[in-house]
Amino acid sequence: MKKIFLWIAAIVTFASCEGFLDQVPRYNLTLENAVTDYNGALNVLNGMYSVVEDQSNLGGTIACRLSSQGGFYEYYTTEYNAAYQSNYGTSFWRAYYTLVNAANAAIEALSGLPDNKYPSPERKAEMIAEARCARAWANANLFWLFSHWWEADECEYGLLYRDKMANLGNLQVARLTVGESYTRLFEDLEAAIKTMPGFTSSRYLSREMAQVLKAKLLLYRGAMRGSSQDLEDALTLVLAVKGSAPATWAMEEEIGAMYAAGWNSKEVLWARYLGDKSLITNSEWDYSYNIGYRNTYHAIPDGWLKADPRYPLVMGNARAPETWDTSTQFAPVKLYHGGRYDTPNAPYTSYYFRRAELYLMEAELKARLDGYTVAEALAPLNEMRSKRTDPVLPALSAASKQAALRLIFQEIWVEQFLENGSEYFAALRFINDTDASPAQNKPWIYTLKQDVNFTENHYCWPIPEEELNKNARMIPNPGYN
Repeated sequence: MKKIFLWIAAIVTFASCEGFLDQVPRYNLTLENAVTDYNGALNVLNGMYSVVEDQSNLGGTIACRLSSQGGFYEYYTTEYNAAYQSNYGTSFWRAYYTLVNAANAAIEALSGLPDNKYPSPERKAEMIAEARCARAWANANLFWLFSHWWEADECEYGLLYRDKMANLGNLQVARLTVGESYTRLFEDLEAAIKTMPGFTSSRYLSREMAQVLKAKLLLYRGAMRGSSQDLEDALTLVLAVKGSAPATWAMEEEIGAMYAAGWNSKEVLWARYLGDKSLITNSEWDYSYNIGYRNTYHAIPDGWLKADPRYPLVMGNARAPETWDTSTQFAPVKLYHGGRYDTPNAPYTSYYFRRAELYLMEAELKARLDGYTVAEALAPLNEMRSKRTDPVLPALSAASKQAALRLIFQEIWVEQFLENGSEYFAALRFINDTDASPAQNKPWIYTLKQDVNFTENHYCWPIPEEELNKNARMIPNPGYN
């Protein structure tokens, strides 16, 4: 058992090694010996989740940066100004590919363990599907962050896809086209949807998470390309999840109680679990520190938030995060809690997916599709709002689909700001067709960042210089030196 634990730890620490993926992982040489029974299979699967726990760049840091990139949160100036350099994003690249590598190790080890070592062949298939879901989640985020995911299928700036554990013999890999990238992502997710168990805990991936991740990929692509088929397919998945998800995954009546519970809230489908940490704030610096001192937002979305009944519950006064600073800070207490000094072990977590987002997706999809009325499009949004009792959220109405989409865009910001980057991607696909400004009839990001000179190439980050130097087949993203 100790040998298995050390092997799992090697996966977690691999990303911090000098040279990253160009080093031969020692566990690659002993994989057959590391997983020899069902307990070993469980350990290698849990090793994937330890990567999510240990890699702080998979938490609030990336959510806050994406909010700045969308023009909402003004602290991260590099992201706000689209001033990425060639070495930008290396830590995020490493973190996600560490998870890809751990998932690939699990898939290989689980597949190689004989069926008679498992409780049943079905259990073996479930575990392999769970590892494929983890690989898909990591790759989807890499795709959204570092690739031209919004472009046509033939675009060459797709995903750098790895389906084997990295070693010196397979580092030289060409990136896929955008179309090929979607194909690989959907292959993993479809296998997960077919075989994975349903939701039991927000600490683990589930069939429902695979479904909503595929739906998000289709929604983002469909909205950017104007593809009704993508939107219809996404809606089918959303409605399937809504109709079959267990009752244990449900909206919280009190929004304050939801954030106080963190990853233990019944509303959370999947979150970054940190409950086994001795000092949780070490793994969520942005949430426990940065947003305490630095919480300025763009005037437009800030106005939406201040006019909303949720405002006094998600924003509030809390002690400064420094030991020497006893002043009171006004901060997003929904994530900051009491700050690093007063509440070092509060449930600081990134909400990868909450039940509320399912309703937001359904509303947006129906608003974008021709087969639904304005009232039908807003019905899921109002259903979500009706489930809150503290605060009470009144029903919304709109005179047109355009007005409904504007309400949905605002709701995404107010409900999810700083949680998982959703507001950034919304700023790319929602059009500001009402405000008279130079950015009118463009994606909302151009309204929120009218003072920034950027192009579509800046919707994603540059490929890190480290990867380009080590992988001769990797081509860089355009628009960067």
